[in-house]
Amino acid sequence: MKKNIYYFLFLILTGVLAAPLQAQIPQMLFHAELGGDEMLPPVNTQGKGLVSFLFTPDRTKVDVGGMLIRLNGTVTSVTIRQGKTGETGPVIFDLTPYLNDRHIIGQVTVPSILLPNLLTNSVYVEVKTTAHPTGEIRGQFAFEADLAFKSLLTSDQVNPPSNSNAVAYGGILYKLGLEDLIYAFAFRDLSSAMTSVALYDVVTGQLAFPPFLMGGATGGLIQGFIELDTIDPDFLKKALDCRYNVLINTVNYPQGEIMGKLEHVGLFGSLAPITSFQQIPPPTPPVGIGFSSSTPSFDLDSMTTWVFTNDTSTTSVALHIGEPNENGPQLFELSASAIPGLYVQKYAVTEQQLTDFAQGRFYIQVKTAANPDGAIRGVMKNTMRRGYAFDLCGVQMVPPTSSDALGVAVASVDLANHFLNYKVITDGLASAPVDAYFAQANVGANGIAFHGMPLTEPIIAGSHEIMAALGPIIENGGSYVQIGTMGNPNGEIRGQVRRGFTCPEVVSATSLEQVTEVNVSPVPFNDFLNVSLTTKESFEARLIMHDILGAPAYVQNINIVQGEQNMAISTLQLPAGFYSISLEIPTENASVLLKKVVKTQ
Repeated sequence: MKKNIYYFLFLILTGVLAAPLQAQIPQMLFHAELGGDEMLPPVNTQGKGLVSFLFTPDRTKVDVGGMLIRLNGTVTSVTIRQGKTGETGPVIFDLTPYLNDRHIIGQVTVPSILLPNLLTNSVYVEVKTTAHPTGEIRGQFAFEADLAFKSLLTSDQVNPPSNSNAVAYGGILYKLGLEDLIYAFAFRDLSSAMTSVALYDVVTGQLAFPPFLMGGATGGLIQGFIELDTIDPDFLKKALDCRYNVLINTVNYPQGEIMGKLEHVGLFGSLAPITSFQQIPPPTPPVGIGFSSSTPSFDLDSMTTWVFTNDTSTTSVALHIGEPNENGPQLFELSASAIPGLYVQKYAVTEQQLTDFAQGRFYIQVKTAANPDGAIRGVMKNTMRRGYAFDLCGVQMVPPTSSDALGVAVASVDLANHFLNYKVITDGLASAPVDAYFAQANVGANGIAFHGMPLTEPIIAGSHEIMAALGPIIENGGSYVQIGTMGNPNGEIRGQVRRGFTCPEVVSATSLEQVTEVNVSPVPFNDFLNVSLTTKESFEARLIMHDILGAPAYVQNINIVQGEQNMAISTLQLPAGFYSISLEIPTENASVLLKKVVKTQ
C-alpha cells in the first residue's frame, strides 16, 4: 500500500474523489456474524450465522438476508433486539417468519427505532433453538462504513493555555482494508514554524506513538499517514472512546501551541476537505483550504455541521444541495463562531434532505471578496460505502452444478474504489474449500480471478486493495465469488456480487423423516422411560428432555441403527413435573418432538 499512499492522499485531500460520486451512490449496509460466544452467558455450540440489513434509499424498508448453520437444535425464533454488546434488550421486530430452513430472506418495513440504534451499535440478532431455549447464537450488527475522527485545536485547550490565536481543524480517516491511518489538518495563524504534531492518551497522559509530523507544513495543510502495524492495536477502539488529544508544537511553543480532542464523527457522519479543485469553475490560482464535518442527531431529524477555512478573507460559508459536478441551490449560510475561521450550524433536515446527504449531494461553498462566486467548495462525503448482499449456489456456476450447498455474503467498496471488504458463510459444501476467489465477469460467463480469499470454513472474511477500475465493474454486476471443493475443484458454488438473492431455496432432507412407529412408555413415568422407534437408515443423534420452562433436563448421545431401536432412560434424578422428549440431529439442524410426558413422585 505504501507505494500508492501519497497518490491516494492527493485524491482525498484535494477533493478529486468527490467528482465521481454522482454515479457511485453509497448504501446503508449492516451485517451481524453470530456465534455462541456472544450469548449471555456464552453457549458452547458450533452454530454460526450471518445476517445482513440493506436499507432502501429512502430508508423505509430493509432487505434482510442470512443463513444459520450447525445449530444444536431446531430454530424456534430469530429476533432483532435493542442492546449493545454485553447487554440484553427488548425485541424490535421478529425475523422468524422470514426463516425457511437455514435461509433468511425478506423485506421488512423499518421500525422507527431501528436505524438510530443501528447507528449507535445498539442492535443485535438472537437465535433460540430447541436445544437452547434461552438463546443459542447471537451477533451484534456492524455498519459497512469507514471511520472518521475530527478535532478542533485551540490554544485554550493546552495545559497551561498558550494564549495563541492559532486554530486548526481536521482529523483522521480509517478506510476498511487500509493498512494506514490518513490524517489531515488545515491551520491558520500559528505563531512560528511547526515542530511536531502528536497524539496523547488522555487517560495515561503519554504519547500514543511518536509524533507523526516533524518539520514544517506548507499551504496551511498538515497531511500524511500512520502505519497501523506501528501503533497500538487497540488504537481505533480507544479513538472511538475519545481517548486522544491532538497537540501541535511550534518553535515558540515547544510544549504545545494548540490542542484538541479527537472525536468520532459518528457512523453516519462526514469529514471532508474543502478545496479550490471542487469549485465550479475553480479559481486561478487555487486559494485556501478547509474542512467540514457533519453529524446527524440520534433521531435523524437534524444535523450539525462544522466548517473551518484557513482563508482570512472569507465573506460567507453556505450549505448547498447539488450533484458534485453541478452548482445547486443554497439552503442557508452558516453562522460564524467566536473562533476565527470556524462556522457552526445545527439545522432540521427532511427525509429527502437526509437522503441527499447520504448520497453525496450536500456541499459547502466558501466565498471571499476576491471570489464572490465561490473560492473553495467541498462535498460533504459521508463514511458509508457501496454495499452488496447476495447469495451463492450451484445454479450460478458456469456450467451449473447439482450441489445443494448455499452461501450468503456481504461486501462493500469505498467510494474511492480502493478497498473491498467481504464476509461469506457457506453450508452444505461437499468438503472444506480448496479454492475461493473474487473474479471479474458478468452473469453466465467465467472470468479471471482478482483476489484469492482465505480458505476458512464456514465463514470466509477479509479485505483487499483493488484497482480503481474494478469499483464501477463491481457496482454494475461484473464480478462474482466462487468457491471450489475437493470434488468440485473448478467450483461448486458461485454468487454474482449484487444487491439481491436469486438462488433457489434448497430445503435440507433429514434422517428424522425416516423415523416411524415411535412409542414412549410408561406414561406417566417415575424411575425410567422406554423409547422405541423404527427407522429406514442409521444416523447419529441425541435424545433430549426439556422441562416445562424449556431448559434441557436430560441429554444422551445415541447411535440410531437401521430397523427397530429401543432405548432405556433412567429418570431417577429428574424432579417431578412436565417434560417434552425430542430426537435431534445437530449436524442436520433437525429435531422432532417424540412425546410430552409427566413424571410423578
